[in-house]
Amino acid sequence: MEVLVEKETKYHVGIDIGGTFTDLVLSDHEGNVNRAKALTTHGKYTEGIIHALKKISKKMNTDIENILSKTELFINGTTIVTNAIAELKGDIVGLITTNGFKDTMRIARSARTNDYNMHTQTSLPEIVKRSAIVEVDERVDSNGKVLIELNVEQVKERVKYLVEEEKVESFAVCLLWSFKNPQHEQQIKAIVQEMYPDKFITISSEIYPVEREYERMVTTVLNSFSGQAVEKYVDILEGELRERGLQVPVGLMQSIGGVLSSDEAKYRAINLINSGPVGGVLGANNLGKLLGLKDIITADMGGTSFDTALIKDNQLGLAHRAELNRFMTGLSMVDITAIGAGGGSICWIDERNAPRVGPESAGSFPGPACYGQGGENPAITDVVVALGMINPDLFLGGEMELNKEASVQAIKNKIADPLGWDVNQAASGLYRIVVNSMSNAARSVSIEKGFDPRDFTVISYGGASPLFIAPICKNLGIKKVIIPANSSVFSAYGLLWSDNIRSFAQTVNWNVNLGETEEINDLLNGLVEQAKDALHSNGFAEENIQVIKEGDFKFSGQAFEITIPLPDGNITADDKEEIIAKFVETYERLYGEGTAWEGSDVIMLNCRVTGVGKTVKPKIKSNQNKVKGEVTPHKFSEVFLPDINEARKIPTFVSQGIYVGDEICGPAIVEAGDTTIYVPENSTISKDEYLNYVMEIR
Repeated sequence: MEVLVEKETKYHVGIDIGGTFTDLVLSDHEGNVNRAKALTTHGKYTEGIIHALKKISKKMNTDIENILSKTELFINGTTIVTNAIAELKGDIVGLITTNGFKDTMRIARSARTNDYNMHTQTSLPEIVKRSAIVEVDERVDSNGKVLIELNVEQVKERVKYLVEEEKVESFAVCLLWSFKNPQHEQQIKAIVQEMYPDKFITISSEIYPVEREYERMVTTVLNSFSGQAVEKYVDILEGELRERGLQVPVGLMQSIGGVLSSDEAKYRAINLINSGPVGGVLGANNLGKLLGLKDIITADMGGTSFDTALIKDNQLGLAHRAELNRFMTGLSMVDITAIGAGGGSICWIDERNAPRVGPESAGSFPGPACYGQGGENPAITDVVVALGMINPDLFLGGEMELNKEASVQAIKNKIADPLGWDVNQAASGLYRIVVNSMSNAARSVSIEKGFDPRDFTVISYGGASPLFIAPICKNLGIKKVIIPANSSVFSAYGLLWSDNIRSFAQTVNWNVNLGETEEINDLLNGLVEQAKDALHSNGFAEENIQVIKEGDFKFSGQAFEITIPLPDGNITADDKEEIIAKFVETYERLYGEGTAWEGSDVIMLNCRVTGVGKTVKPKIKSNQNKVKGEVTPHKFSEVFLPDINEARKIPTFVSQGIYVGDEICGPAIVEAGDTTIYVPENSTISKDEYLNYVMEIR
């Protein structure tokens, strides 16, 4: 007789550390999902994670040790690098560069602060002191040939000076043309590690080995600036989780949209920038595939920021040479536009006596006034509480009670009374200000990049986004919104959809019109082997690895380039014509019809290979057997509707009373656990078979 053995439950855990909340999602192989939110504990991020784990274990009637011992995948999206660079709180960095290039960092190349007034320009933040930049005698030419050997004794003297006189805590090394020949950088790294084995060091030929000296130098410096903070964070996190039963390593989300092992993340700290919001974009793309949606605009509004991205044909848009706190880097990352417009964004009056919102945030402490933690300045959460759009007794599903009177008083004292308005007028105006700001952000990822937002569906998530998304969509002419079942923790949920990714690039300067294909194919195949080897070393079999090839192209004589995909196999003579045609098509979509440089050769400056290690994705349960019920309001609430500037008594529905197929007509409020949805007049909302909310905007 066959004996049936019950399969042991295994968990996948995703944790997104935001500016206000730390979100946790736990999924099992059957598609069951549990979630928890805890206030982020700045400076001690692991405390917020442990608090979230305690909350979820309590919900599941178990303990942290039982959950972690059964966890086979643990992915973390963290703001630690983003915060270090934004707040300029990192290591004291010593920079070693080629003789004659000490001032590259100070000369700089970054966006101007004001395009219309040359006198308002300000210097870049000082992330490495000039006195902590030293030059060494060495020289390599553009072909990688050594012209001047490295002066080893001089290097030792300069390294000693940086430690003893400048008190540097980490080193960055960026030499001229080192991406063509890394020999001298590798020698300096060995010297530093021998003299000061406890010091963190980054060399540019390992972190960003491509052309453009300034971006390469900045990327290298920023990696060293934030490296030890990541190293400390990862060691503490893995240590505490291991003590509580976790037996697998922690994976860290990268800005490019894939997971990096904890050991690799300690050296490639800069890859973790923006890692939390990336999870949401990954989740939106996979949800879109499930629902048959190819063209998506994401809208993620949490406690600190509003993040938006565009997905075309289920392909995530990537930004290359990303700018971080005005530093132009060589990083590639998922193209996300972020503005300071979250639930904690502070409302204030500027010197022109005009109301403003953000970018400063109240954070998790003291938080908005309604949190009752001593905050006196009104935040966007106070605005929607004062308007009656959020039930103070059901915030975070009832886990946290809000003080509406504190919200009203803060808006009255700081905004309404100084402007001579009543509280409803002030709150309504602040709501519309933040809606317009978020609409402009969504325009920047769509219209400004040659896409019509009316052709896209919005996927709206984050704890605050569903309260604002309908008027945003009206501004953009978008007709359909999907609000995921786990909206408030969707970025954490999206982490579970991530693959392992390793990306390698090389400068080639290949003339597509005239160049032979053999040499470029050899270079690409070498990068393919590097990517595969990196994934093999992390346990991925050949059949679970996908390879993606790209190139950075420009017309001959241009300064900068745009990225387009390359063929999967070797490039042939016939492929060259298709590559040029694709480049011209993309160029004219970005810059306008007729802008292509007719007759000019096309140059591929860099080639890039990304290896993708495919992972097991969460199962999403279908609820097809549910039948349409007679949906009735939970209650009627007095709400001041900011989009029509009028008070109304409107129906409020609770998620548990809404079944698949039910349709609700606005104006209405839907209380969906730890998020709230505003359905404006003439719009409708319903639940699909996966328990997502589908809003039709009219």
